[in-house]
Amino acid sequence: MSVQPIDPKKPDLEESTNVAEQHAAVTRASAAATREQQVRENGLEPVSIWIFIAGSIVAIIAGSVLFSSNNLFGYDKFVKAGYVQADEVGGVKTVPMGEVEAVYMAKGASSYNKCKGCHQPDGKGNAAFPPLAGSEYVIDSPVSVLMAVINGVEGPITVSGKSFNSKMDPQLNKSTDNLEMAALVYYLQNSFGNKVGKIYTPEQMNQVKAMVAERPEGLCSAAELDKFRKIQLEGDLFEPGTLINKKTGEVIEQEK
Repeated sequence: MSVQPIDPKKPDLEESTNVAEQHAAVTRASAAATREQQVRENGLEPVSIWIFIAGSIVAIIAGSVLFSSNNLFGYDKFVKAGYVQADEVGGVKTVPMGEVEAVYMAKGASSYNKCKGCHQPDGKGNAAFPPLAGSEYVIDSPVSVLMAVINGVEGPITVSGKSFNSKMDPQLNKSTDNLEMAALVYYLQNSFGNKVGKIYTPEQMNQVKAMVAERPEGLCSAAELDKFRKIQLEGDLFEPGTLINKKTGEVIEQEK
């Protein structure tokens, strides 16, 4: 058997290899890779500055339209007055309720968070701010304490026999919910050792709001608060143990 010598000018080249076809295949593969590279690079080109400008203009116009529409997402526009979301127990919807003392104490304590930085968590005040514990402005009348909280107080004042001369900014306002006002009064008059015991209704708070509306704007003085200490609210109080709606303050009629 004869062996054909290998041509040193064509190493590893078999007789069956078609050089022209292999060269064409390599050329096609190279061209495809080049096209793919061009497509990838084209996709990474930076976005035109004009596209950014046009998009920004559209965003500004849309934002101005959205925020200029006051009632677009207005809760009051789409929810009926007095609406309260009910809790669902066992497939039956029930109104969230509780005894008025417990409801008032919980809500009042939450509102008092705005005040305890000055009057302290125990209501005893400090060298700059008068105490609420034993304060005649808290105990004598719901009007004087609410006037102080809604309007603020400025100037010298004597509380529980001690003199103070500091400024207290308003913590509530004329539009504060009646339930929150009544709850705060109850909390202040029945905490820190105070034991007034009277449970005012949310409706009675309208009398206080009327007095607030009648007086000039500005902080109260001690002399003005002294006059409010003599005023009591008209109307029936809540009886202890009365069940009320936790969110509206409305009385829950019990089945007999």
